[in-house]
Amino acid sequence: MTQTIQLFNIFGSDLFSRARANILYSVIDSKTDSVILDFSEISFMSRSFTDEILNIMDSNNDKSFRFINCNDIVKSMLRVVSNGREHERNLGIPHPKMYKFENQTHLAEFLVSQ
Repeated sequence: MTQTIQLFNIFGSDLFSRARANILYSVIDSKTDSVILDFSEISFMSRSFTDEILNIMDSNNDKSFRFINCNDIVKSMLRVVSNGREHERNLGIPHPKMYKFENQTHLAEFLVSQ
């Protein structure tokens, strides 16, 4: 069974935030084996929304996903986020030191010493 989801009918023309993208989890029928995401009338899609759609696809690997009616903005964002997921992120920032305190007194002593 194939399910077509018209994103505009759920989200309007602007697709943004992971939280909003997670609404798709409740919309996707568990019995379907194929999902078509229809991007008709979508004028904007954020990086976070796009990444979460890809997470949804990854977590539903028993289903096939297809995108239709994607404008250039949507295609570009899908391409950028998909390419970014293929490479390990290196922001050039060293990992911060982690400290463990047994109680609030030890924490307070540490903070005063800094």
